Amino acid sequence: MILLDTSFLVAYFNQKDVNHSKAMHVIRNIVEKKFGTLYITDYVFNETVTVSLIKMKSLDKAAMIGNYILKAMQTIRVEEDVFLDAWKIFQRQKGTRLGFTDCTTVAIMRYRGIDNIATFDKDFTKIDGVNCISP
Repeated sequence: MILLDTSFLVAYFNQKDVNHSKAMHVIRNIVEKKFGTLYITDYVFNETVTVSLIKMKSLDKAAMIGNYILKAMQTIRVEEDVFLDAWKIFQRQKGTRLGFTDCTTVAIMRYRGIDNIATFDKDFTKIDGVNCISP
């Protein structure tokens, strides 16, 4: 199982992103199912289409990305218990600067037993039990 983060998805879909070529390299392993089922959270979906709209300046492109994501991977909803755990993670973090969406990702990974994340956010490497997949 692998969860995809906003930084990875934006880099993959945006050819102008500094990490685009790295994302293309990682996606080959993901497509070959080396990590199993693909997951995204509803918070990451929200963040990805919003950032894509801002960076690419195209509603059509952002909508295409959103539709692709919805078809290609399973979406996990952030329920109240995960939300509350994420809030605790957010408030108690030391040595990281994870945004709240990132904290929901950490909480979901713990709840679901997902070890792998495709991300370019270095703060995830500082979280115990999280295996960052990036070149």
